[in-house]
Amino acid sequence: MSDRKIDRRSIIKAGGIAALGSLVLPATSNVSFAASGKEHYVYLSIVTQVPFWIDHRLALEDAGKALGVKTTFMGPLDWDPAGQARQLDELIAKRPSGIIIFPGDAATLVSGINRAVEAGIPVATLISDVEGSKRSVTLGISGFEAGKVGGEMLAQAIGGKGKVILGTFPSENVLQRAEGYKAVFKEKYPGIEVVDVINDKADPSYAPTAYAQALQAHPDVVGIGGTDGDSGKGAAIAVRESGLKGKVKIVAMDRNDDMLDFIEDGTIYGSIAQKSYTEMYLAMNLLHWQNQGSMKVLPDWKAAGINPLPEQVRTGVMTITKQNVSQFRHK
Repeated sequence: MSDRKIDRRSIIKAGGIAALGSLVLPATSNVSFAASGKEHYVYLSIVTQVPFWIDHRLALEDAGKALGVKTTFMGPLDWDPAGQARQLDELIAKRPSGIIIFPGDAATLVSGINRAVEAGIPVATLISDVEGSKRSVTLGISGFEAGKVGGEMLAQAIGGKGKVILGTFPSENVLQRAEGYKAVFKEKYPGIEVVDVINDKADPSYAPTAYAQALQAHPDVVGIGGTDGDSGKGAAIAVRESGLKGKVKIVAMDRNDDMLDFIEDGTIYGSIAQKSYTEMYLAMNLLHWQNQGSMKVLPDWKAAGINPLPEQVRTGVMTITKQNVSQFRHK
């Protein structure tokens, strides 16, 4: 595993995939992070090939510089919860100063997180929580509330009535966003009917096909609500290639650079973006403060058996429209 500086522009240019070979910790490596004498924090994610992780990675790099610590981004390239759980086990043996996790399948990570904490390695989770684990803090959005914001935006786009499709994939927080869409429609817009909920697999190569098939199956659809970072572009490609631009309104999720052009040209009505940079930057600082004993909650919080960190930090969402989309582009 190389600790060389990650080039910021390369991360952005490659959509978050740049230099992945140097960022993913080899499974066969026996190097202990603790042996370097410098704090080393690891972000263990999943589906690391997609561009969504740009802001998390930039914040990881920036926080590392500000705190004077080393950082590593890693995780399975695809949706592989079992592989993520194995990598967590391998990480514990290398004794990093802290682990930040975007959990794929929470159930597969409970025991690993508990082993990490018992080994003296604090853990934070991002976006989705791992209930029943000994993690110190979870940071991110409420998927349900984010879905309600998206549902309100889509309702405004289609005039409060009509048939719509929702796109999602089987991650807990993402599924909650779809439920948020349904809840706001039921509560405020009874004229909106969800005719299909598709699994776009958060896969940029598969998503356009999934949405195209759904549009063929439901030709009278007037709106699409996407709940993961790759749903917006996938839906936009399907709508454009079906000749339905302007007729089918799309609300996307997140701020992937390759999706923003579709907002600018009007194919996508708008997007709901979580504050990914904020999530990671805060997570790094919170774990660092915990390690350094900077938070004087008690004279000895370890002896007292308490967690000095907030149990949960809700970071909220940002809305992206044609009017402000230029502010969301990565430079």
